[in-house]
Amino acid sequence: MEFLMGADISSLQAMEDQGAEYFDLDGTKKDAISILKAHGVNCIRLRIFNRPERSFDRGDYCDLAGTLVMAKRIKEAGLKLLLNFHYSDFWADWKKQTMPADWNGQGKDEVAQSVYAFTGKVLKELDAAGAYPDIVQIGNEIGCGLLWDYGTLEHPENIALFLNQGIRAVRDMQRNGRKTEVMIHLECGGDAQRTGRFFAELQKHGVTDYDVIGLSYYPYWAGGYEKLQENMRNLARCYKKPVVVVETAFPYTDDSSDDMPNVVSSELTVETTGLKASVANQRRVTEEIIRLVKKEENGYGVFYWEPVWYCVKGAGVEKGSGNEWENQAMFDKNGRALDSLHAFEL
Repeated sequence: MEFLMGADISSLQAMEDQGAEYFDLDGTKKDAISILKAHGVNCIRLRIFNRPERSFDRGDYCDLAGTLVMAKRIKEAGLKLLLNFHYSDFWADWKKQTMPADWNGQGKDEVAQSVYAFTGKVLKELDAAGAYPDIVQIGNEIGCGLLWDYGTLEHPENIALFLNQGIRAVRDMQRNGRKTEVMIHLECGGDAQRTGRFFAELQKHGVTDYDVIGLSYYPYWAGGYEKLQENMRNLARCYKKPVVVVETAFPYTDDSSDDMPNVVSSELTVETTGLKASVANQRRVTEEIIRLVKKEENGYGVFYWEPVWYCVKGAGVEKGSGNEWENQAMFDKNGRALDSLHAFEL
């Protein structure tokens, strides 16, 4: 399998519509996707919400319509596509897994049917557009479950029900020899015990038809590289599935261009990793993670989370808000590529 050098660029349309421009290392203005590809990125990750209404100021780009536009751009650029279903109308992660508003009031079996129907609808639209994903992620950071309150850890049978319906929708779209990989994604990349327990519980409840394990691994939150390595090696022993670090990042500066404080600063990174925010350390950390994943027998790829998301008014974390992640982009506040983009060239 080709090692995935990936980037999540779900904010790109909103950024461009708010006037963002992108420049390569030599100062040449270019399309952001072409810049990433030139530096080694071969797969793009996009998130999709059900019916978003709280996203960027000029629109809810992470809906089906926006995803179709971006998916076609990605495929036209000759890149692979990883599609990340949140099964929510806004951010879903280990802290919140809010049911889509359109599914409120449904029983758990109806929700399972809705998972199947929504997944299938999106994939059919992408197929018709000639922009079918290579990997489909069923849920985002679901280490505490998904589609609460049915799919909490207290109800693993419901988690299994929902995941299997999403997986079935992907499998039912496999035709003419097409093989689409299914990913299950947890947030706890530095915690082998939690990860192992979760996948053991899935297996116990009949979730076995998936192809890839996705992990979030932010070293300033998850701990040292050895924790990621331990997790990957445990997964190799127990499940023999390829593993992708599907989210990681590191700050290149402590500066903020808006009134929203950055969520990660040198105060945190020095305490947890011994490294301050800098372009050199952003490259160093990204390269270390890529090297580690590459050398493990089950290592399949690394995705940087939102390298194009520098600070532009109107393209913050939600409507009317600023950007708390800008200092972890791989482009500076003027859209100029940083030296850390070379990490993808390993």
